[in-house]
Amino acid sequence: MSIEFEERVRKLNKQVFNKGSYSVEEVCEMLGIARQTVYKLINQGCFKAVKVEKGYRIVKSSFDKWLDNE
Repeated sequence: MSIEFEERVRKLNKQVFNKGSYSVEEVCEMLGIARQTVYKLINQGCFKAVKVEKGYRIVKSSFDKWLDNE
């Protein structure tokens, strides 16, 4: 992982203690990608996500495992 990416993740994680999930917006910011790309990753089953009302919450443990394998 790049230092810039690690700094963005650290910044986001400081905002909420013991976070269990990420929003699509947070994943966009961490990875530096568009919302549409996050939705494609969800649809491809890259990590677990739960549909909540009008959006998705990405399961942190699943996302972290996927990210570590990249």
